[in-house]
Amino acid sequence: MVGLDEEPSRAQIVLVGALAIAFIVLGIVVVFNTSLYAENVDSTGTVSSVNQAEQVRHAGGGSVAGLAYRVNEGEFASTSELATAVNDNASNLSAVWQSLYARSQPTVVNASLDESSSEYGLRVSQSATGDFRARSASPTQANWTLTPTTGTHSDVGRFELTLERDSLDISQTGAFHLSVLGSNESGDWQWRNVWFTRDGSGNVTVYLAENSSATDPRTTSFDWYEEGGTEVCDISVGPTAEVDLVNGSIEGRNCFEFLGGLRPVSSTDGYEVQFRNGGNVSGQYAAYLSTTAFETGSFGTSVGVAGGDAPYYSYIVWEASVVVEYDSPSASYTRTATVPVYNSTR
Repeated sequence: MVGLDEEPSRAQIVLVGALAIAFIVLGIVVVFNTSLYAENVDSTGTVSSVNQAEQVRHAGGGSVAGLAYRVNEGEFASTSELATAVNDNASNLSAVWQSLYARSQPTVVNASLDESSSEYGLRVSQSATGDFRARSASPTQANWTLTPTTGTHSDVGRFELTLERDSLDISQTGAFHLSVLGSNESGDWQWRNVWFTRDGSGNVTVYLAENSSATDPRTTSFDWYEEGGTEVCDISVGPTAEVDLVNGSIEGRNCFEFLGGLRPVSSTDGYEVQFRNGGNVSGQYAAYLSTTAFETGSFGTSVGVAGGDAPYYSYIVWEASVVVEYDSPSASYTRTATVPVYNSTR
């Protein structure tokens, strides 16, 4: 039998044993963590460099494409002139990157546009207020095609109008409208006509016609581009109305479909887009196209030519081939990324 005076000593033995085991476990953990810490210290430089290199590789392509998106709004009579402007901006961006990364270690960073491997298109525009006829054509044409009509059609990255409200007709008859021809999920031909009119209370009214056919409507006697539509929106505007044909919006309000949901003409990468009754509207427009075929058409004035008349065309970067270079004491590489400038997925 154990007396009461024996219990404290046994409890002390148990406590000392528990503490001993705890110190042993703690010692093992400390040694293990110290080993891991030493290993991480040895490799921190390499891991950091690799992470930086990956950041530059991913950001480089997107950043140069983003620069091209803005530079495309300028006027360029040749692709080489355009590429130089993009690379001037990319050089400034690379200098900022390099100064940031060089704070941790000596680093060389550079992202540039590969002029010969990039793909180019055109911005077709009228920047001064006027009617929308093709005045550079002879004779002047109120109805004209923005995109190539044979072979490879053109995709549209951006398409924006500024309409003088009071220049619009009151009814659909003879009113300015835009027509687009593409295809649907079944592979049939599909077209849309978007008519712009005004009412007497300062509103712009939009009418939409949409139809499809298994037969190419251009081979029939049916004037698909004149098909009248039904009212889809009536929006109060000021003296001018800003229209985005890609988003289908007026003054930022989405209210109609023009390109949205429409597939390219079968076996091509683009659409046929027409200006109709261009003499019955006044304003400005700019369309960003994936092809340079417009420059060889029967009309259109290069921004590099003195004189002439609208529509004018200027080169744009449609798909950027971006060369990304990274060099540090721990990592070095050169990669090329192909990045679309416009999101044309619909």
